[in-house]
Amino acid sequence: MATVKPFKLFHYFTCPYCKPIYYFVNKTQLAHEAIHIDLKKGENRTPEYLAVNPFGRVPAIVEEDGFVLFESSTVLRYLCNTRDVPDNWYPKDPRKRSQVDLFFDWYQPATKAFGAYFYSKNPEIPNKAPIVGDPQELLEKTLGELEKTFLRDRKFLTSDEISLADIQIIFFFGYLERVNYELTTKFPGLQGWKDRVLATDIKPEYEKYIVEASKNTEDLKKQILASKAETK
Repeated sequence: MATVKPFKLFHYFTCPYCKPIYYFVNKTQLAHEAIHIDLKKGENRTPEYLAVNPFGRVPAIVEEDGFVLFESSTVLRYLCNTRDVPDNWYPKDPRKRSQVDLFFDWYQPATKAFGAYFYSKNPEIPNKAPIVGDPQELLEKTLGELEKTFLRDRKFLTSDEISLADIQIIFFFGYLERVNYELTTKFPGLQGWKDRVLATDIKPEYEKYIVEASKNTEDLKKQILASKAETK
């Protein structure tokens, strides 16, 4: 594959959709410039960033020739298709690749369950994407699908090798860890999977994410309390 010029990666440091790409491009040593978009300061709503992603969301990438792409799973697959990366991430074999694609078809709506459960345990923080139904029931339905439909008897979600699917969803488990949700009793298979993923070099990035996201949450709670106090 020909040498590919560096691209710009727009990301936010505690976004679970951004973290997989940030990890992946560093793991595979893809030439890029990381640009932090501070969502707390509204940098995703500036005219400059909206010219990159009209939806005002992160992540997004811009190639050297101006080509723009966003949506995390689409970006990850594009990078595998245009760069020289190890085959396990997004296999060239059609059947193996289809397993990763199948996961991505399921994953986007499924991840809402993680956030909904987290916010149900932190009711003082508004959930910008509310769901209908009981948050714990929805979460455990999602975890059950992940374990029975995707993991099954495999080491990782799409095969016995780690792939884009595993790194795409692992950071959402940070939501559960931060509210002390215990996986082992109901979902021992997923606990084993999580342990295997975190036995790789993604662990430092995951742990850093937990620390940063936890601090973000506490800062937000303080801001909400201060705002309520001012209105009294």
